[in-house]
Amino acid sequence: MTQNLYYEPKGTVHFNMKYKGGALVNRATARDLKACRPSEIEWVWIVEAKRQATTDEIRQLCNGPWASK
Repeated sequence: MTQNLYYEPKGTVHFNMKYKGGALVNRATARDLKACRPSEIEWVWIVEAKRQATTDEIRQLCNGPWASK
């Protein structure tokens, strides 16, 4: 069972993402995506919003602070 060992306050947004290499990451946080390059990511699903992230949102997630719409 995979679980986050860090405290997550209510309202934390989670993301499922697929790398172009084929790996799938479930329930990542914005902090987890900050270390990625946008060119490595095929798609990102915003779990709580039940929608796919736009390319601009993916770029913003990888570059720093993310503000949900």
